[in-house]
Amino acid sequence: MEGGASVWATAVLWLYITFVAFWGVQWWLGRHIQGLVLLITNRTRPASTVYFYLLAPGVVLHEISHWLVARLLFVPTRDIALFRPQPAENKGKPNGSVTLGYVEIFKTDPLRQSLIGLSPLPAGILVLLLLAALLNFNTGVNTVAPENDSIWQGISLLPSEIVASVQKPINFLWLYFVFTVSNGMLPSKPDRRPWLFGLILPGAVILALAVTGVLPPLPQDWQQTLRQLMGSLTWIFAFAAAINLVLALAIFLLETLVSRFKRRRVVYK
Repeated sequence: MEGGASVWATAVLWLYITFVAFWGVQWWLGRHIQGLVLLITNRTRPASTVYFYLLAPGVVLHEISHWLVARLLFVPTRDIALFRPQPAENKGKPNGSVTLGYVEIFKTDPLRQSLIGLSPLPAGILVLLLLAALLNFNTGVNTVAPENDSIWQGISLLPSEIVASVQKPINFLWLYFVFTVSNGMLPSKPDRRPWLFGLILPGAVILALAVTGVLPPLPQDWQQTLRQLMGSLTWIFAFAAAINLVLALAIFLLETLVSRFKRRRVVYK
C-alpha cells in the first residue's frame, strides 16, 4: 500500500479533526442563536420557533432523506412533519421547545434502521458540494488527497474564498443554505440508537478481519479512491465549519452587546 500506515493515519486524523470542529461549532451555534433570541424577547418559545424557521430548509432535507431512504429500503412510513414546528409536549420534550420535524417510520432490522438514520448526512454532503460549486470554492473533490499537503492547502484557501464570496449578493443566499443544510444534516440522537448493532459492530468485525489478514487487501485503485473520498469529506467538514464559525463570531458579538445593554445574560446548561 502506497504511503503505508502513515497515509491512512493522516487521512483519518484530518477527517476526525474537521468533523469534531464542524460538530462543535454547529452545537455552539444552535444554542447561542436561541440564546440571542431569548435575550431579545425574554421568552423561550419564540427562541425555539425562530431557530426552527432559520433551519427550515435543512429540516426539510433531513426528513425527506429519512423518508426517501426508508421507501427505497421498503420500510413503511406514516406521518411526516415539515415546515411547521411541533409542540414539544406532544413529543415527550420539555415545555417551551419545539420539535423541528419528524418522520414516523416503522421499526425494522438494525441495518436498515441505521441506514435510514444516517441518510441526512450523505444527503447534506452532496448538497454542500453543490453549494460550494455555486460559490466557486475549490471543493477538492479531485485534488484533495491524504498522501501530501493538499488537504491543508485546500483548507487554508477557505478564509480567502469566504471573503471573495461575500462580494456577490447572490452568494449570501448560498451561504445561508450552507448554514441551514450543515446544521440540519447531523443525525439526531434517536437516529443514532440503532447504529451499534447496525453499523458499528459489523464495521468493527470487518476491520478486525482486515487487520488480521483474514480478508484480502483492497486493490490499489480502491485504496486510492477511498483516500480521495476521505480527503473530500475532510474538506466538506472544514468548509461547513468555517462558514458556521464566521456566523458564530457574529452571534457571539451580538449576544454580548445585547447582554450588556439589557444587563442580563443567558446561562447555558
